[in-house]
Amino acid sequence: MSRPQEVNDFITKHSPNAICNKCIAQGLGWTNDAAHPAQITGALATTNDFNQEAGACVICKGNKKVIRRV
Repeated sequence: MSRPQEVNDFITKHSPNAICNKCIAQGLGWTNDAAHPAQITGALATTNDFNQEAGACVICKGNKKVIRRV
C-alpha cells in the first residue's frame, strides 16, 4: 500500500474526527517527523473529500492544524 493511501485510510478510519500530522505519523508507525504526512495531508486537502483547518486533534487533544474526512 502506498504512503498516501495509508494516510487516507487512517484519516478515514477516524472520521468524522480531526487528526494532526504528528498523530498520523505516530499512528502509522512512521518516525516522529510529521513532514511527510504534512505533504500528503496538504495534497488531500485540495480534494473535496477532506477538510484541513485549525482545531483540536482527537488523539493528542492539541490545538493545531488538523485534517478530517468530510
